[in-house]
Amino acid sequence: MKYKTLGWQHILIRVPDDWHMIFGKKRGKKSKKGIGYFGFRDSKTKKLELSWAKISKKPPKIKTVIDDYLKSLKKSSKKINIKSERLNKINEHEAKSVYWELEKEIQGYLIVWICNKTERLILCTSQFPTAKKSTEKPLIMEIMSHINCHPESLFSIWSAPNLQIHAPFLTMNLINNNFLIGLTFVHLRDETLDLLAYRIGLADQKIQSPNEMTNWYNEYYKENLPGIPSHYYPAEFKKFFYKKKVIIWRSIQRPKKKTLFGLSKTYYDTYLWSNPEKNDIYCIIFSMKHKPSTKTRNLCEKMIKLTIGSN
Repeated sequence: MKYKTLGWQHILIRVPDDWHMIFGKKRGKKSKKGIGYFGFRDSKTKKLELSWAKISKKPPKIKTVIDDYLKSLKKSSKKINIKSERLNKINEHEAKSVYWELEKEIQGYLIVWICNKTERLILCTSQFPTAKKSTEKPLIMEIMSHINCHPESLFSIWSAPNLQIHAPFLTMNLINNNFLIGLTFVHLRDETLDLLAYRIGLADQKIQSPNEMTNWYNEYYKENLPGIPSHYYPAEFKKFFYKKKVIIWRSIQRPKKKTLFGLSKTYYDTYLWSNPEKNDIYCIIFSMKHKPSTKTRNLCEKMIKLTIGSN
């Protein structure tokens, strides 16, 4: 079986190649910050879910979290049997797992732990037919046991639909995202810069060759790309090659436009490229409030190389 590593909100997980990431709906304005969710499914059914919550003050008791989860299962059926409970280790953290059966037809595996590095309570769950427990349970247990909730690498992976971004671990946080048919948008931010990443599908209906990309983009982005800053006006694009294969178009926009508050100090660094095999166009925009330092420029260069290499 082939596997792939995916990530979201600084959590990395290794899953089978035919599993696809799914995301929760946007939460309302009254929702607490630091709460997140993603899951996985294959072509037939949901396979595994992860959810987490930022610990603001006192860490919750893991037993209470597990009891609340089991109570939610009992709302649909009272015939739930706890087959086993045990202590585990997840990425050096103490965790507690519960293996249960519902109505003798569905079995499930739940594991809960607290990551003190990221100050989050993390809950991972899976349900599967009892008839398939011999194959499903070992796979789920193996995947859960290798979840990485605080990667040691400098860069973390953000896996959106048909778009994978590499960004500094823990320093860049999610500001906004939008997943539509034919468009993926992710907005990340740290103290020095904003990263806006786009994946646009059906490339062959938009451009016939990479040389047409900049003309198409200058007309397209204004009406069709979400999150574009108000003072973003790409300068002339220049072409270069990445690993002698991928044609990259780059535009560096320096502050020129005057605003009501004086001269805008925002710098924009834009990268455009396409992947004919995936039939996608990609756009990465770095937005910096001030002239970027050497450290920031080196960071952007590293991020763009890793991201281009993954898409």
